[in-house]
Amino acid sequence: MPKFLVVTYSLTGNSLKIGTLLAEILSADSEEINEIKPRGGPLCFASSVAASILKMSPEILKSSKNLTDYDVVILGCPVWASNMATPMRAFIRRENPKMKQVALFCTLGGSGGDSCLSQMAILSGLPPLADLMVDKIALDSGVWRSMTETFARQIQSQFVKKYA
Repeated sequence: MPKFLVVTYSLTGNSLKIGTLLAEILSADSEEINEIKPRGGPLCFASSVAASILKMSPEILKSSKNLTDYDVVILGCPVWASNMATPMRAFIRRENPKMKQVALFCTLGGSGGDSCLSQMAILSGLPPLADLMVDKIALDSGVWRSMTETFARQIQSQFVKKYA
């Protein structure tokens, strides 16, 4: 049986909803990325977008999981100005040597999902087994649930023959 880890950064809770459902479907362990200095305040959005455009990597707390213990690490975060959220950038930079395989997802209010997923794949140095973009319309309508279930099946299908 493959071992999955869902790693999520979520500022508003949307990416976390998807990560939580994925962990449930895949019987996966999960971990949230937390910054040493949490974001907040009236300039939170503007400073987050600026940091993303500048490709910054904030300080994040140490991972509580050993990523080498997992067959697949599923990474999920919001899109900020067509870029991955900076805490995810910091996580991938620090942990990518420990990841064997990845699957990727992002949440977005507008555009830039393709760019975000591409950046995550390039930075991880691994081709994703599957990827998923969930926009505001899907989140608001509830369609994100079926999209997430399909994404989980795509990941699982990679292991059908190996563990049969």
